[in-house]
Amino acid sequence: MADTYLEHTYHYLTPSVLKTSSGSAKLLLATSKQAEIYPYFFEGNLLQPHATAKLLLVLSKLVSTRFYTPTNMLEKAIAEADPVVTSGGGLLRFEGFSACCSTYARIDITPEGYKGEIVENGTTNVDFNAPMRATLAMIRDQDLLALSVGEAEVVLKHGPEQVVEKKVKLPYRWLKGFVEVQAYQAKMEHCLTLGRAETIKFLRSIPSQTSSHSDFWAIPAGKGLRLTQMANSSGVKVGGLERLRLLRDLAPLADQLRIFAPSNGESSEWQLKCGGLNFTLTLTAESSRGFSGEGQVLDSLAFAQSNNVSKVLAALKWQSKLEPERLAAICEIENDKVKQALSILGSRGLVGFDVDRGYFHRELPFDIEKVETVHPRLIAARKLLATDRVTINKSHEDSIEAYVSGTDTRHFVRLASAEEKCTCPWQVKYEGARGSCKHILAVKLMVNQLNSNI
Repeated sequence: MADTYLEHTYHYLTPSVLKTSSGSAKLLLATSKQAEIYPYFFEGNLLQPHATAKLLLVLSKLVSTRFYTPTNMLEKAIAEADPVVTSGGGLLRFEGFSACCSTYARIDITPEGYKGEIVENGTTNVDFNAPMRATLAMIRDQDLLALSVGEAEVVLKHGPEQVVEKKVKLPYRWLKGFVEVQAYQAKMEHCLTLGRAETIKFLRSIPSQTSSHSDFWAIPAGKGLRLTQMANSSGVKVGGLERLRLLRDLAPLADQLRIFAPSNGESSEWQLKCGGLNFTLTLTAESSRGFSGEGQVLDSLAFAQSNNVSKVLAALKWQSKLEPERLAAICEIENDKVKQALSILGSRGLVGFDVDRGYFHRELPFDIEKVETVHPRLIAARKLLATDRVTINKSHEDSIEAYVSGTDTRHFVRLASAEEKCTCPWQVKYEGARGSCKHILAVKLMVNQLNSNI
C-alpha cells in the first residue's frame, strides 16, 4: 500500500547551502517565511558543540529508522522526513519521529546551552541529508559552533563542506503523530531518576540484540536500574527495547536520566539531561504501534468547536510554558476550560507538551485544517451519524445506552462516567487504550448534537 503524504510547498528566498569562507562555513537553510527586517529570530553560539552535534545525529538516525515493518511493506523503501525546529520562549527545540512513527524524540537547547538572543519566534524544517550528518560528525568540543535560526534561513557555522537541502514530502503520519504524542505526554507521571554514574551504567547495559516482540521492564536496583522480562508494578514497561538503544550513544554525555510513564503503561518517556541540553525519547507500548494510529485525540477533535479555544489561541505568544491559571485570567474563563482548550489545540498541532513545563506553543509547518481528515475513525463516526445509524436506547443522568448499526451487525454502546463499552472487536481488544472506536465516537457526537439543541 502506498504511503500517504502531505504536499507542502515552501516559498524560499534562496536554496539552502553551506558556504565556505576563510576556513569556516555557514549553513543557510531556507524556510517557508520571508523576513525583511530581522533575518534571524535567534543568533548565538552553542556552548556544547560536540554534545549538540551528537544529539542531532541521534535524532537524524531516528527519523530514518523503521523499528517495525508490516508484512505488506517489506518491499517498500523507507522514506525519510526532516525534523521540525522551533524557536520560542527562550528555547530551541528539534522534534522528529521514526519512520514507523512508534518513537518520538525532541532536543531542547535551553538558555544554558547557548549564548545568544531570541528576538522572534518561528517553526520550520531542518534537512539532515548525508553531507549534513558528515559535517555534524566532525564537530569537537573545542570548535566554535554558531547557530542562527530565521524566517529566511538557518545558519550553522562550522566546516568547509557545502550542503544543499532537497525538497521533501512530509507524511501525514507525522501530523497525526505530533497531535497524538502530546496526548500521551500529558498523562505521564515522573517514575524514576538516575544520577550520572547510574545513567551511564544502565544505558550501556542495554543489550545489542533483543526480539522486537519482547517486553521488558526497567526496575529499581539499588541506586540504578536493571532490565527484566518479568512484569513488575514498580518498573516501567518497554516494548521493543531496540528503540531504547538509541540512548546508548549518548551515555557519555548524560548528567541525569528521568523516566516518565502514564499509569496504564501504554507509553514511556526517557529524558536525558546533558548540561544545557535535554534529549527526550518517547515510546509507544510496542514498536508495532505508531503514535499516528493511536487515536487519543479523537474526542478532542470531535468537539473542537469552542469559543474558549479561540480565546486561548489568541493568547498564545510562543511561550515555552503555558500556565493555565495565567491563561484563565487573560481569557476570563475557568481553569478547567483552559485545560480543555489546550488539549484541543494540541490535537490541532498548535501546542506541544513538555513533561517538565507542560504545554508550549509551537505551530507545525503543516496545513492544520487537514488534521481531522486523516483520522479514519472520526470520519467513519461522522458518517454513521449522518446516515442515521445511531439510536439512543436509554439515557440516564450518569450513563447512556445506544445501538449503532454496522455493515453486518448492530453494536451495543454504553457510556458512563467510569467506563465506555462497545461490542465491536476493536473496543473489546483495546478497551479504550488506543482511543474510542468509531461507534462510541458516533454516540458521543449524537449526544453532543442533542444537548446543543436543548
